[in-house]
Amino acid sequence: MYRITRKEKREKLKEINFFEEFIKVRNHFFKAFNKRLKRVKDGRHQSYIDYTPDILLFSLLMKNVTSIESMNQMTTKFNTDECINNVSRVLGCKDLEDLPHHDTINNFLKKLNTKEIEKIRSYMIKELFKKRCLDRYRLSDKYWKIAVDATGIVTFKDRHCEHCLKREYKNKETGEIEKTVYFHYVLEAKLVVGNMVFSIDTEFIENEKNYEKQDCEIKAFKRLAKRLKKNYKRLPICILGDSLYAVDPIFTLCKDYHWKYIFTFKEGRTKALWKEFKELKALESNGDDKGYSWVNDIEYNENKVNVLEANLIEKEKEKKFTFITNISITKGKAEKILTAGRSRWKIENQGFNNQKNIKNNIEHLCSKDYNAMKNHYLLAQVADILRQLFECGYELIRNLKASIKEISSRLLESFSRDPLTPEDIIKITKPIQIRNL
Repeated sequence: MYRITRKEKREKLKEINFFEEFIKVRNHFFKAFNKRLKRVKDGRHQSYIDYTPDILLFSLLMKNVTSIESMNQMTTKFNTDECINNVSRVLGCKDLEDLPHHDTINNFLKKLNTKEIEKIRSYMIKELFKKRCLDRYRLSDKYWKIAVDATGIVTFKDRHCEHCLKREYKNKETGEIEKTVYFHYVLEAKLVVGNMVFSIDTEFIENEKNYEKQDCEIKAFKRLAKRLKKNYKRLPICILGDSLYAVDPIFTLCKDYHWKYIFTFKEGRTKALWKEFKELKALESNGDDKGYSWVNDIEYNENKVNVLEANLIEKEKEKKFTFITNISITKGKAEKILTAGRSRWKIENQGFNNQKNIKNNIEHLCSKDYNAMKNHYLLAQVADILRQLFECGYELIRNLKASIKEISSRLLESFSRDPLTPEDIIKITKPIQIRNL
């Protein structure tokens, strides 16, 4: 089998107009994307507006898509005639002389209701469901896997705002508080489809005024789950989570919403249930010759749960996994349940790790205003959906196995140096085919 050389790869990558191809892929999946940007309700005083919401949002999305870290860098790197031309042609804006300064964008985000960005993301996710291009990634050809997990986005030495969470570090011997850290946390729900993870909902973990108890991940999940059920009423969902979620209130919530779940199961989280599982396993465990064993229908309060245990050898190392689920476990389902449970890690690897360390650096403070900070985060999630579809949907890039950083640099170079022509805009509007997403 012929393997392309590094020189041949460089030459092939040079031939691609990355920005043009990116817009083609975007238009393929989301034909009304520009209209959605224009529909955003602007919270600013209309007398002082120089740039419409679509220009402001598209500029910021391109910052995230090209992996520019700071707002100041965005203003500098996008200050080219080619960038202005490309935004003007893609959005159909005549007489655009400059792209907005980062202060202008931040002032816009301060006044912007976060629901406006959530509407754009919801439109995108529902369009993907309509196209049925991701159906093959469903569990048992039915359930959409949604992984949930929380992560920190910014940390401060002093209280940033009234919504800050705080963590106190005490001296083990004296019990005195030595250090207090203030931070903002966010709970993400991400649709797991192959090697892609798309943000489907977000809940900010934040304190209210005069709070007695801090907000936490489980409270945030209950709020997120309620909204997820409202927005996707009939969607067959399987929630993937770590051992934090393996508790009775979450089992009951999933039962009430008619959702399936697969959670990591550990001894210390639900001790009574763990003990009962071990006792029943010794008496009536089912299993196979592949290293799987399980117990079905363990009664726990008003719920019945099933536990799967797997002892596997991978890369000459022994690995043990235990999951709790409301999916009945059989020989035919055991491996599928294990694979689905393990795919939860993708929210941390393809999700948080990429966004923090490789693509967007979501921990970078783009604005000190809390509302703007939340909008920055949500727009990073929208941009990440677009990026992943481009990385996996554009066959030539996929075949060349270009790295994330390589794609970012090529996109930025193309956006800031290769002006689109009227002929290019005609090509962009024509239908394309995307295979094997």
